[in-house]
Amino acid sequence: VVTVRDIALVCDINVGLLYHYFENKDDAFRAMFRQHNLELIDRCFAAAHSLRETGGDVLDIFTTMIDIRYGDTWRLIQPSPHALEIKATVFRICTDIMIELATAFQADLAAFIDTLAAEGALRLKGDYSAAELAQMLADAARGVNAVYPLLPLEHLTLQYRRITRAILYGYLEA
Repeated sequence: VVTVRDIALVCDINVGLLYHYFENKDDAFRAMFRQHNLELIDRCFAAAHSLRETGGDVLDIFTTMIDIRYGDTWRLIQPSPHALEIKATVFRICTDIMIELATAFQADLAAFIDTLAAEGALRLKGDYSAAELAQMLADAARGVNAVYPLLPLEHLTLQYRRITRAILYGYLEA
């Protein structure tokens, strides 16, 4: 069990300063969880824009985004013997943050899809919307992380690519 004192020691600050900013270790964990996920979202969109500028195709762009947004955290925690405990803690104390960030990410992803469509990089089939495609990509990526037995970490990117390809070919006109 991690204590507030343990967290302060790892952060190289005194316990009093930690309590100045956080009421308890759950609050500190929630702040770390939020910040980590905001950084992942920023990184995934930066990578997407970089790929777009260098001529990356739509499949590569979305695979990279999903791999960063959903895979990087899993690659970080899965090797830990406490991975399932960490995951359970996130669901126990961070569900509101997960929902908030998922909603914001999917809205930003939908806006990015609309931009790609406006630039002619993709065309959605029939009555499918950018929001619907964003939701499908995010749901599928979360599903990859929830399979048991756990996927070997070296298979994550390929699995994200497979689900992204399946969704795009189902949603996009050739």
